[in-house]
Amino acid sequence: MILLFGLVSINDTERSNYPTPPESEGMLFYIQRNHNSNTIVYTANFDEKGNLVEDKPVDVYWIRYEEDGRRMELRDIEKLFAYGVKSTKIETKENKYKIKLVADDERDFQLVQEAPFKAVIYTLINNKPSRLKHLYIFADNSGFWPKVKYIELFGEDSKTRKSCYEKRYTD
Repeated sequence: MILLFGLVSINDTERSNYPTPPESEGMLFYIQRNHNSNTIVYTANFDEKGNLVEDKPVDVYWIRYEEDGRRMELRDIEKLFAYGVKSTKIETKENKYKIKLVADDERDFQLVQEAPFKAVIYTLINNKPSRLKHLYIFADNSGFWPKVKYIELFGEDSKTRKSCYEKRYTD
């Protein structure tokens, strides 16, 4: 079940004006929503040697663009029902994790460390192995709980390095 809080409709023109989080080596991807321009950011959590922290390889937080662009930690309820992440280490020589997102719990993601202080998230986008760049979630907020109508995935094809896109309706 996908539950997201405080989401209302805006049009695509407004979405194109959303601010984009600054690129950084640790940023994995981000989520934008149809409620406002505040953005949820997922970053790799490294130890002092540049390796993923095994018990918490992903750090998730808000960039509150509508409140001076400050960083804000997710509330516990947001982690549990909307934007949290669960990780399971994959037993290999490499530093890999199976990732499940509360925001898209039907899809599998894989966190892969490619070098010290460098990690990426992979998933299938239009049935092609791809690096995830960001998600856009559209939800109807007219009921007691917001109901996700669709999720858009934006990424880069792992083989061709071309941009890729998928829109999945949840109804």
